[in-house]
Amino acid sequence: YLTNNPSLRDSLFLRGYDVSQSILNQNKQYRDLLFSSGDESIAIRGLDGEWKEALYWGMANYGQWLSTKSSLVRLGQRDLHWTTLEHINALDSVYFHGAYHRYKGALLARDPATQNDTTAIRQAFDLAIDASPDYLGNYTLMALYYCPITQNKDLFYQLLTRVVTTQIDTNLPYYPENLFERKLAERLMIKAEKENWFKL
Repeated sequence: YLTNNPSLRDSLFLRGYDVSQSILNQNKQYRDLLFSSGDESIAIRGLDGEWKEALYWGMANYGQWLSTKSSLVRLGQRDLHWTTLEHINALDSVYFHGAYHRYKGALLARDPATQNDTTAIRQAFDLAIDASPDYLGNYTLMALYYCPITQNKDLFYQLLTRVVTTQIDTNLPYYPENLFERKLAERLMIKAEKENWFKL
């Protein structure tokens, strides 16, 4: 998010993921399960709500790193991503302004095994918006991941226009994120036109 340099972006996302792993490794049960099973998915299921932030932000950073990688690389991490996401939802179903549904929509859209299920993708993003209608990231991610797949140009611009024109409340705890999402919405509209995302 902080740079347009792909190599630097990758480095920052992996650094964020590494920090989350350092935090999780402070949990003895997590370390013991990881050592005994050799399976990060099993170790994750042993974590309680105290660790949800490290879980989420680690997954978010790693997911951003994976988003530019090949389908084969993404498929190799599929089970771990879904295990982490579902465990976060089990710990706190309303965590971080609809994060579960928002992230689920993006994962479904990027997963070759599920990206044709546009009904499920739409439902996930709609639930994220219902959970936190003032969090603008719910709209930008829906525009980015759902609209190109369905070739819904009208909805794409409807969602992003809402983000760009919304009066951002400075009192919201996610005010900085909303400022970023506004800039992202502007860039997405330009990128979509330049790269001809909608061929209708």
